[in-house]
Amino acid sequence: MLRRVGFVGLGNMGAPMARNLARAGFELTVYDLRPEPLAELARLGAHVARATREVGERSEIVSCVVVDDAQVEEVFLGTGAGDGVLAGAGPGSIFVVHSTVSPLTCRKLALAARAKGVHVVDAAVSGAESRSEAGTLTVMAGGEAEVVERCRPIFDAIGERVFHMGGLGQGLAAKLCNNLILLATVQALEEALRIASAAGVDEKTMIEIASASTADSWAVRNFFASREMMQRHPQGPKGARQIGVKDLSLAAKLGHDLGLEVPVADFLAGRAST
Repeated sequence: MLRRVGFVGLGNMGAPMARNLARAGFELTVYDLRPEPLAELARLGAHVARATREVGERSEIVSCVVVDDAQVEEVFLGTGAGDGVLAGAGPGSIFVVHSTVSPLTCRKLALAARAKGVHVVDAAVSGAESRSEAGTLTVMAGGEAEVVERCRPIFDAIGERVFHMGGLGQGLAAKLCNNLILLATVQALEEALRIASAAGVDEKTMIEIASASTADSWAVRNFFASREMMQRHPQGPKGARQIGVKDLSLAAKLGHDLGLEVPVADFLAGRAST
């Protein structure tokens, strides 16, 4: 079983995931640009790497939880001068993309990794901060069945339900569809609350009514917790919304790449970006 695990990206989702891996007894190597989460993981016994290449050198499997496609590529491929996880990775090692990015990005990384015998798996996660803390995330994995199975102990340490969706990129396809459903619901919910408030209906009462009625959803039941999470985002609510715009744009692009008309995704992505 894989024991030497690297982890890059210790934000709101990544830090709890890394803590759960440390507590599960994995030999953990971590990297982030901010010293605070690194110090916290060091207290749990993790080794703090000085560069992403070092993470690759010390790990059999490296998990990545960063914001977007460009950051995932930089973590894995580096920016030159022999840096990046791939530069340090050995044959048979695995790079796991937990970030919500394009399936095409994972396939690009896999092509680059093939020459060194390194595997790439996409393992999108869902459940927000609370389930990341509890180790009960939903994991949607894409990649070769044998490689995904080798990752199973890591997935079991961070998640409650693991779905192997098929080939590389299919886990991310499922995540983008899930996020489209969520973000469309959130957009409708925020609009409904503005109308309710203008009509003199108390916001908390409206949420209570919706959660007890046909409008019930995860977004409704977790509305206030989600609002609080957005306030805690390093770039504030604006930064959190930018992530939503990114996810909507990725979902719309995936639909277009598949030859589909996706008017809801197109409308929401365009509206959210203004």
